[in-house]
Amino acid sequence: MTSDFSSIPADADAVTKAVHAIPAEIYLGPDGDAVLPVVPVQTTVRQLRALGLHPGMRVLEIGTGSGYPAALMGHIVGPGGHVLTVDANEDLARRAGALFTAHGHRAVAMAGDGLLGQPDGAPYDRICVGATPAAIPAAWLDQLAPDGVLVTGCLVSDLPGTYAVAHIVKGTDGPRVTVHAGRYPPLGPRAVRPTVTVVTGPDSSRYYLASSSPNRATAEQFLAILRAGHAEPWPTAGDFLDLRNWLLAMRPRGLFTAATELGEGIGIGFKATDDAVGHTGAPEVAMVTATHFVARPAGSPTAARLAGLMADWQAEGYPATGDLDAVLLQDGDVYRVRLDD
Repeated sequence: MTSDFSSIPADADAVTKAVHAIPAEIYLGPDGDAVLPVVPVQTTVRQLRALGLHPGMRVLEIGTGSGYPAALMGHIVGPGGHVLTVDANEDLARRAGALFTAHGHRAVAMAGDGLLGQPDGAPYDRICVGATPAAIPAAWLDQLAPDGVLVTGCLVSDLPGTYAVAHIVKGTDGPRVTVHAGRYPPLGPRAVRPTVTVVTGPDSSRYYLASSSPNRATAEQFLAILRAGHAEPWPTAGDFLDLRNWLLAMRPRGLFTAATELGEGIGIGFKATDDAVGHTGAPEVAMVTATHFVARPAGSPTAARLAGLMADWQAEGYPATGDLDAVLLQDGDVYRVRLDD
């Protein structure tokens, strides 16, 4: 296939050139339903730019999907490089491989367990994972070359719903991680950590509340009163995911994540009596979602506490997720990502 670069500005980066060279429709249609859900092209572009690909690099992709990202990467690394993409779904790996061959794109597809990486082809200069594992396998970092880069979805706490994107560099003094707001689909089993209590609504498992408190009855009560709480639109100049991640880094007492009819959110709650914060009386909860501030009772001290935390975030200039300190904590054969203010 020939490529016409005449419409691309001279300073366009390699990813933009690859996007112009390889039509997405080759991989996303006409049988695109076979690979749904498809990651939006703009998300793929951001991820590839974060990798910092150069000609001649060896790249491993975990999760082939449509095959489009691997084709773009093959175009960027050129004939001197190598792109291997691995997917647990044999049909998707076979489909992508056939398209690579049919259109002369420089990538190789194979079926396999992406959580294990692909040690036979290691070391890799870059590893790209367009999904979110329950924890980051140490095997991925082991298979990186020195100064290699891993970009993957991650969870930034043990609480459900705390998705983000990790950019990890394998330095001589150990891996360094930067975290950015974003969300990739889950990869592999999503078991809840034993330190977390998760309850679901009696009418729908779509609604949940998760906290680090071991008191299940309290969590059930919090979810019930939260769903009946007073909701107001949440006007802000900042991004909800950045606020959520800032709150996770701050770790205020009573923190929880939840999903209700208003969507996924993060909040704080206190039971009938909590001497640690001087709270007495009926249980109180407050939560913020991407669109609403929810509290019950409305105007409660707990609502004021959450509003105060949001005001602190605003006063700090709406810090983005990438502005927060992040650490990688090794836990056996996996790594976990955590945020600090």
